[in-house]
Formats: sequence, structure tokens, C-alpha cells
Amino acid sequence: MPSSFIKEYAAGLSFSVAGHGLLFLLLGLNLILMPDTAMQPVQLAIEATVIDTSALRARQEEERQRQQQLERQRQQAEAERLEQQQVERRKQEQARIAEQRKKEEVELQRQAAERNKQEAERKQAEAARRQQEEARIAEQRKKEEAERQRQEAEEARRQAEMQANLQSELEAEERRFAAVNSGQLAQYIGVIAARVERNWVQPASARPGVECIVHVTQIPGGEVVNVRVGRCNGDAVVIRSIEAAVYRASPFPPPPDPSLFDRNLRFTFKPEE
Repeated sequence: MPSSFIKEYAAGLSFSVAGHGLLFLLLGLNLILMPDTAMQPVQLAIEATVIDTSALRARQEEERQRQQQLERQRQQAEAERLEQQQVERRKQEQARIAEQRKKEEVELQRQAAERNKQEAERKQAEAARRQQEEARIAEQRKKEEAERQRQEAEEARRQAEMQANLQSELEAEERRFAAVNSGQLAQYIGVIAARVERNWVQPASARPGVECIVHVTQIPGGEVVNVRVGRCNGDAVVIRSIEAAVYRASPFPPPPDPSLFDRNLRFTFKPEE
């Protein structure tokens, strides 16, 4: 019997048990004290009591069944409640998953947009770098071309200058050759030798017939910058006197033709007796 049934009908059952106990006690006393003729009413009372107990058991069974029905209904309601809770939880979980997926999709879209932005910025920066590099290369090529043209112009100028100098030298050499052939160089060297002889102070050790080869270095304008006496039949004093005479004769007179000028002159010092 369910505990709920016992709790609900505990007082009634106690009263019924007590009543039946009292009834059985009274019946026992009647059997002892009363004659046999009195047994028939007692039997009827017992039968009534038995009938009442069967009804009570029937009611108890009905109550038990009712309680079982109520328990089944309660269990069914509890199962339905649990099922509803599971349905709600599933809905909530599905909603949560859907929201999470939505957030993930939004995040993926944001990341894709960020990657696209970064890629666009990278391409833009790369294009800018390429443009700068192309501009730098173009500028470098322009400078190189300008330098090449400058070098070519400089080379052309140098070649032209060399050609002009060569032509001038050829012309000067031709003039010099013509002047030499005409005897002007010999006359110019003779003038210089005579000038040196006039400035010579003959030392006491000089013997008659002095003859020395003199090498002179001069600069434009005729100034003597170096003197060296080569083969000579005089002593050291004579050689030093000749060198002093050359410096005293400086500057030398210009040649009659500029083409006859030579930085290095060579003449024979041979004073007249």
C-alpha cells in the first residue's frame, strides 16, 4: 500500500481496528455468558462485520488504484515537464549555437574584410614602391644618359683639342723646320752664345782655346732656371765661371720665330781669343 494512502487514512484505520477489536471482545463475552439460543444474532453481527471489512478493503483497493492513477498522472506530468524542459534546453542550445555561428560568421566576414583591406594596402604599397623604383631607375638612366652625353661631349672636345693641339704642333714643327732650314735657329743660338760670352769673366786658370758644351733650361720669357756644363777642356773654376756667365745673361732674348723657342738649349761655349 502506498505510503500516501496510509498517511491519509491512518486515523480511520486505527479507529476501525479498535472498533473491531472491541467488537470481538464483546462477542467473546456473549459466547461465554449467553445461552445457545442467543448465538443466531451474534452470527448476524459477525456477518455484518465481515461485510463491512470487505467494503473497506474494496474502498482501500479503489483508493490504492486511485493513488496509483494519480502517481501515474504525476509521473506522466513530471515526464512531460522534463520533456518540455529538454525541448526548451534543446531550443536554447540551438539558439545559442545559431548565435555562436552567427558571431563566428560575422567574425569570419570581419577577418576576410581585414585580410582584403590588408591585401589592398599591400598591393597599393607595392604599386607605390614599384612606381618609386621605376622613377628612380628612370632618373638613374636619365643621369647616366646625361653623364654619357657629357663624357661623349668631353671626349669630343678633348679629341678636338688634341686634334687642334696636334695640328698646332704640326704647324709649329713645320714652322720650326722651315726656320731651322732657313738658318734662323743657328742664328738664335749664336746670339745666345755671344750673350753668354759677353757676360763671362775669364778666370786666371783659363787656358787659350776654351771649348765647352753648355746645356741650358729656360722658361717662356727666356729666364734661365738651370745650367749644366758637359764636355769641357777647362778646369772646375772655368766651368763655374761659364755657369755664372749664363745666369748673368738671363733672360735670353726671344727667338725671331716663336716656333724656335725650346726649353732645353744646347750650344758650344767657345770664346774668341
